[in-house]
Amino acid sequence: MNNKSLLIIFCCSFFFLNLQAQSELGTHLMRGMWQANRTNPALLPSHVITIGAGGAYTNLQIANLTYNDIITERTDGTNVIDIDKAIELMGDNNFVRESFDIETISLGLAFGRLNIFAGHTLRFNAYFNYPKTLPQLVWQGNAQFVGQEVNFAPDVQLFAYNEFSVGAAYEINEFLTLGGKVKYLSGVADASSEGNQLNLLTDEAAYQLTLDADYRVNSSGTLTYDGFDDLDFDFEAGEFDASQFFTSNTGVAFDIGAHLTFGRLDIAVSALDIGSINWEEDVNNYTLSGLYEYQGLDVVEDVLDDTTTVGSVVDSLRASYDVRETNEKYSTVLPTRFYLSSTYLVNNRLSLGGVIYGERYRDEFFTSFGLGADVLITDWLRAGALYAVRDDSYANVGINAMIKLGPIQLMAATDNIIAAFQPKDTNSANVRVGLNLVFRKKSEEIRKIDDISDQERFFNNKPKF
Repeated sequence: MNNKSLLIIFCCSFFFLNLQAQSELGTHLMRGMWQANRTNPALLPSHVITIGAGGAYTNLQIANLTYNDIITERTDGTNVIDIDKAIELMGDNNFVRESFDIETISLGLAFGRLNIFAGHTLRFNAYFNYPKTLPQLVWQGNAQFVGQEVNFAPDVQLFAYNEFSVGAAYEINEFLTLGGKVKYLSGVADASSEGNQLNLLTDEAAYQLTLDADYRVNSSGTLTYDGFDDLDFDFEAGEFDASQFFTSNTGVAFDIGAHLTFGRLDIAVSALDIGSINWEEDVNNYTLSGLYEYQGLDVVEDVLDDTTTVGSVVDSLRASYDVRETNEKYSTVLPTRFYLSSTYLVNNRLSLGGVIYGERYRDEFFTSFGLGADVLITDWLRAGALYAVRDDSYANVGINAMIKLGPIQLMAATDNIIAAFQPKDTNSANVRVGLNLVFRKKSEEIRKIDDISDQERFFNNKPKF
């Protein structure tokens, strides 16, 4: 297999990571559900005892591109990758994000106005933010940048960790509930970049290449580098064993939230995952720093040229730069999430709501907002719909549902059901599923809003499931 084919396979494998799969809007508006508590610790479940008996959440976002943007169908019916077309559609900066949570067990208990909760989740995140110049250099060569200095460094992080949480919420009065969680974090694996400067200058007179580098990759249990042609990356999100529950990679994070109720109207605000992980176990750092010059070699074009001997190119590169390996401890900051939402109870079965979401991660700030409706169809079936705008994506229609069979609650939610029917034309998809066991409603009698006072509405105006 030639070098160009290998590059195509590598790029596509990374690009479509879990495509058939962090903003979560619909679940947040499902007031009274145990899963909504994950988005705001002051949003309380409607039962005295709630057991989260397992669940999962996955989210994918790809900026600027969809499958059909880079795959072209030939007249003979075969599909080919059109990298040049994809590059035209890219922005100056582009990202691929994937998050995946496996919820094992959780518990919520209510003691009057005091509610306590605890749980465990295995969490995985992948983040790849790349400038357009990176695929331009890799695929089209550096001749187009003669006389220019361009930065092609990607910002990368892949990490997995265990989250053990305990928390409490207190109904201070008939209007205000405050909640918080403390999370102990045990890191499983990480590979992340820092510095993120790889500036390439192609001299227009001498055609000399100059690389001004300040780039570092930190790794804990994932990456082994023994030379340019001996790079081993071992990161399997789906593989996990009991020995990874508690590691030497530790951290602490916090969730805080508030929930205000004014008759039929409520307002909720929260900040989640305020914290970081310190990586100390099996740590390697690979640093490329300094000014490197070489002449007469267009690196990218030569690497991709089938007539070029790979060994000769590698030898030339080795002579040009030196990667320094160390074993220094480091830390990474979690993606911090923010919610601001409000719902209005039209009657004892229908509610309308809106939510604004923000997330700070790796020097980027991601935003989303949504408008939704939630209906209690029967005592055992609840359903909702949502329209959402996620970053630059406007075609997002979400649905959610809860089925209650005795003490068993089954829930599912997605912010973009269109992705299930048109996966090749969408750049975002997410879904949450969960199983709860619930016992003893906080209010055994559901009374109509028109029959109660504003103060009593705090306790009775929410649908009970």
